[in-house]
Amino acid sequence: MKWFLGALFLLFVGFVFELGPLVYAMYVLLGVLLVTRFLTFTWVECMTVSRECDAYSCQIGETVAVAATARNTGLLPIPWILMEDAVPRDALTSSPPRIRAKGPRVSVAQLFPLGEKHLLYQLTFEQRGYYQVGPMLLESGDPFGLHRRFKVAGRPNFVLVYPRVVPLDGYDIASRRPIGEIRMTHRLFEDPTRISGVREYQ
Repeated sequence: MKWFLGALFLLFVGFVFELGPLVYAMYVLLGVLLVTRFLTFTWVECMTVSRECDAYSCQIGETVAVAATARNTGLLPIPWILMEDAVPRDALTSSPPRIRAKGPRVSVAQLFPLGEKHLLYQLTFEQRGYYQVGPMLLESGDPFGLHRRFKVAGRPNFVLVYPRVVPLDGYDIASRRPIGEIRMTHRLFEDPTRISGVREYQ
């Protein structure tokens, strides 16, 4: 916005003082600003994202492969676009980390009309939980650096990590006497909820 206000002010000064080269330069600058702003908006809005995981539930220590694809559905080439597939930051930076990522989740690419870019990486889950993978953050701008636009695209995927199953083969939990080992004749504590009386139960 500051660029537009400054260009309009200089254009006004050029008209007042009849400075032809300054007026011409401001016309060119305003045209470049408008065109680059339109192109940046168009580039980002034409991007679509899809993502697939080879498993949506796993055990602790298992690895899930993620394939994310960003497509340029427009008819204009995109000179540069930054793509980052989101993963819970606290799970990556915790000590010890709950998720270990292997492979590129961030990439900068140039996309031609109807072109696409693939991000292939793996996630190893070290703790149980319900983890979100995605969405993807997209950033693009004009070659002059005048405008930048961001977009969050693609539906997130969720991976459920089950706790580790530990076999209990060495423990004999079952009792030979399900009712109890011995019959107690004298209770240590009286049970106030136990109904007792002088008559036999019928």
